[in-house]
Amino acid sequence: MAQWTSAVGAAQLARLLTSQQDRPAGPGTRRPPAYRALADGVRLLVLEGRVPVAARLPAERELALALSVSRTTVAAAYEALRAEGFLESRRGAGSWTSVPAGNPVPARGLEPLPPEALGSVIDLGCAALPAPNRGSPGPFRARWRSCPRTPTRTATIRRGCPPCAR
Repeated sequence: MAQWTSAVGAAQLARLLTSQQDRPAGPGTRRPPAYRALADGVRLLVLEGRVPVAARLPAERELALALSVSRTTVAAAYEALRAEGFLESRRGAGSWTSVPAGNPVPARGLEPLPPEALGSVIDLGCAALPAPNRGSPGPFRARWRSCPRTPTRTATIRRGCPPCAR
């Protein structure tokens, strides 16, 4: 078993789980049991990389208190995650996230784009506007110097000259 490298607190995990809640399902669809929804939420957080692999998860009692569910619900969710390979536990040492054998470890932004999407997707994490032209402030400077009420305070300069604003 791998040693855990970081810890996720109960309040933090509760925030992450509530931030990813699905939209209400359509009429006639049934909600999954609470333990299944919790297990699916934690699994999704691990696969997305929002909870790192080998991160120590909170104890069952702590998480149950933070989520306002019974400890039995959290215990069943942890057991489902263990069965799927997304959680490793040792009595007295706690539980930590893992990825089942054969699944890739989430990189969470180590590669800007997947190779198959290079031509069709713009990665906004790396995109930037071109640098401004050096000569562009010229008309602004000329207008500023010709203003009869040139402000002297820095805060006013940042906002512009109110009498000349158009």
